[in-house]
Amino acid sequence: MIGSSHNRYLSFLAVLVFSASVYAQQIPINGSVKDTSGEPLIGVNVRIGGQEYGVITDMEGNYNLEAPTDGELIFSYIGMNTVTEKINSRRTIHIILSENTVLLDNVVVTALGIKREEKALGYSVQKVEGDVLQTVKGLNVGTSLSGKIAGVKVLNSSEFAEDPNLTVRWETPILVIDGVPYKNLTLSDIPADNIEEISVLKGATASALYGARGGSGAIMITTKKGADQKGLSVAINSSTMFTAGYLAIPEAQSTFGRGTSGVYNQTADRVWGQVMDGTMIEQWDPVSKTFREMPYLPVGKNNFKNFMEQGFVTNNNLSVAQKGEYGTLRASASWIQNKGQYPNNRINKYSYSLGGEMNIDKFTLSSSMSYTKHESPNAGFNGYKNYDPMYSLLIRTGADYDVRQYKDYWLVKEEKRNNSYDENINSLDNPYFQQYERTRSIDKDVFSGMFNAGYELLPWLRANIRLGLDYYSSGQEVKISQGNLTGSGEDYGWSNKLIGHYANTQESGWSINNDFLLSGEKTFNDFTVEGLLGGSIYYINDKILMGNTVGGISIPGYFSLKASVQNAAVTSTLSKMQTNSLYGRVGVSWRSTVYLEETLRND
Repeated sequence: MIGSSHNRYLSFLAVLVFSASVYAQQIPINGSVKDTSGEPLIGVNVRIGGQEYGVITDMEGNYNLEAPTDGELIFSYIGMNTVTEKINSRRTIHIILSENTVLLDNVVVTALGIKREEKALGYSVQKVEGDVLQTVKGLNVGTSLSGKIAGVKVLNSSEFAEDPNLTVRWETPILVIDGVPYKNLTLSDIPADNIEEISVLKGATASALYGARGGSGAIMITTKKGADQKGLSVAINSSTMFTAGYLAIPEAQSTFGRGTSGVYNQTADRVWGQVMDGTMIEQWDPVSKTFREMPYLPVGKNNFKNFMEQGFVTNNNLSVAQKGEYGTLRASASWIQNKGQYPNNRINKYSYSLGGEMNIDKFTLSSSMSYTKHESPNAGFNGYKNYDPMYSLLIRTGADYDVRQYKDYWLVKEEKRNNSYDENINSLDNPYFQQYERTRSIDKDVFSGMFNAGYELLPWLRANIRLGLDYYSSGQEVKISQGNLTGSGEDYGWSNKLIGHYANTQESGWSINNDFLLSGEKTFNDFTVEGLLGGSIYYINDKILMGNTVGGISIPGYFSLKASVQNAAVTSTLSKMQTNSLYGRVGVSWRSTVYLEETLRND
């Protein structure tokens, strides 16, 4: 009995002690929450671990609540890292929250390469991460933007090696790379593997700091300059995309051959002649290169399909990056080749880039350079031409010859062609001759470089100087071995004289864009004032030299202005322009909620 009564007493005492312990755990706690700069944070959520409710900090960043002595407090705030703090019987707990770059309001690159929160902007900006562009890489980055940004229209050309036409709200934007607006670069000069992100500034308000050049908006490209993690990294990226051909090819009739009114005519450019029923008719034999009697059959009903070849785009990149204590460095080499679906249509692009960043105390330095070479033995002639193989094989000629038998297109080198039709009519010429002996070659070199140095003058004030340069040299040659040319240029007329043609165009130019910029941001209680003041010098220099033969070439196969039958036509142009600018922007915000800003520029 005594033992049993003693056990009941111990149990009662244990319950009493436990109840007292629970009651003692609730203690008043107060404190403050600030950011890393020492400014109080208003509206921070402070809750007890395991509970759904809590309190928020007041106008001074202070809070008060009651919590268990062995519990924990969770501090959370939009745009900041969440902090969990053990109480450990403390009655005063002060917390500092740091920015979370992932949860922070969407940050975009704006004019002059400055990063700002998207909610602070009074205009529309959208961005595309570089990873999206590198998933399926084409010949041109512009094509990869199709359908990815509202208000940006990408008109992809069906012509070989032709850049897409990209507009922002139906106007042509400027291209800005790492904060530098370039004149002589296009999206075709930038490998997708080198792009970190693309931001599109829509409209004049968004790009007002660029003056008249930015009146139609801007495409802002930020390039990669290092590795994501410390150490050395090597990346190889290779992809090949095969073209599937045309979605549909018009089906031409293959019942009637060349001629009119049911009558066969060997030189006719009409296809309503005799029915191709196997009747023996004297025809041109491209193999023996003579006229002989052969069965009259639709042997070329698939001429256009048989003439085309497998097209593809292969995109290859090798990059080496290093990240250390004070900065990063990245080198990249790319090779892109596009094989067209017509014979002898091929273009290569070779690119090399080098860029890096360095951060030492209050000093930052970033620099980059890139070189791109475009090379094609025959980019073809864009636009509607009467000697395009599609035109001749689908419209003007019939199915009574097999185009594949005409790959050997010379009867007499540089003099007479192997052709089923009258070679004096361009639309009826040998398609292989058109592709190999009427060519437009391209040889273009593009170089760009950027240097940016910054220094923190005061905790809230920074100075930057940025230098940008681009240079291009482009050569284009048009060679027509033979052709009925009635005038100058690449578009031949309907003359019967086989005279040939040669044209040479040399273009070169360079531009510089140098900026000096002061930028700052200062917070006063609930208000934040930020802005910039800068000036720039923009200079361009372009020259073009064009020459072409007149009256044909005097020596077959000799492509030179010296071979012009008449005096060659030569023209040259030179243009220069310099723009000196002062610009600035000031913005005031209240509690990161209400914003007011003004932008000024004078050119």
